Amino acid sequence: MIAQRRTVVLCRPGSDSRDVDRLSHVHDLRVVYTVYTDARPELAARVAVQHVLDHAAEVVMIPHLTDQEFQENRAWQAVTWSRTW
Repeated sequence: MIAQRRTVVLCRPGSDSRDVDRLSHVHDLRVVYTVYTDARPELAARVAVQHVLDHAAEVVMIPHLTDQEFQENRAWQAVTWSRTW
């Protein structure tokens, strides 16, 4: 049996928890910490990286982030680079 990958979830306040449940199930993730913030992308990315380190997570789940937002905002590169840590 392969262990589930540990994930930190970064949500906006009022996010639908069903999205997190669905993504966790689809990608076989175990949520170890959830952060609710409406901070700007630069700060939110730093918060995500810090919690990845604090909780030894392998994945950051950001249910509300669209592909376009990800591509347009360089702050999220810090989160994608965490894959190589």
